[in-house]
Amino acid sequence: MRWLEHQVALITGGNTGIGAATSRRLAAEGASVAIGCFEDGDGAAELARELSESGPKCVVVQGDVRDASSVVEMAERARDALGGITILVNNAGVARHTPFVEISEEEFDWIFQTHVYGTFRCTKAVLPDMLAAGRGSIVNISSELALIGEPELVHYVAAKSAIIGFTKALAREVGPRGVRVNTVCPGPTDTRILTDAERTDEFASTLPLRRLGKPEEIAATIAFLCSTDGAWYTGQVLSPNGGAVI
Repeated sequence: MRWLEHQVALITGGNTGIGAATSRRLAAEGASVAIGCFEDGDGAAELARELSESGPKCVVVQGDVRDASSVVEMAERARDALGGITILVNNAGVARHTPFVEISEEEFDWIFQTHVYGTFRCTKAVLPDMLAAGRGSIVNISSELALIGEPELVHYVAAKSAIIGFTKALAREVGPRGVRVNTVCPGPTDTRILTDAERTDEFASTLPLRRLGKPEEIAATIAFLCSTDGAWYTGQVLSPNGGAVI
């Protein structure tokens, strides 16, 4: 059954890793998908063609979540191509391991501009569509590290923790108007954001399930939150993490 027919989804960072898996899953569930991308436009275009051939219309909307005007233009292109946006997945992200005493203000700002301000800007750009329709689902991607911390990722963990607070406050504000806001905190997932050391069998053996997560497994959680099966969820934090956090 296709749970998301007649829905329009904008997924930032929707062309790689968890974002690409989410683009595929939401399209398979019947949603029209705007694949937000910052780089590798050719790869994003190929993904859009693939999804459009087997399901609803999918388009690429390039933009930089660190730039307010770029985000507005990205949302406008998605809206013009597909209609009013009813699903937003704030997935775009970056990471860099740096000892705290070596983190510059520029690097700290780079992390926050991408994760926190990016989530703020994208949400602000599409929320009016949802409020006007009286329905919508926003899924913000945080990290299991926001629940436990991690050395040399203070800026990343701080930003991902801010996203959880953002989610809870906004969920209370817009829930009465039919818009749900939730957070997914993925555990170690096999994407390019992992370090080489985290891609080893030795690292995987430290997890209770003894393996890395698959992007498709995170996408399944996101799709659930966007669907009618997730209609009683708002302001929640779901963490598919293989037991990294218990």
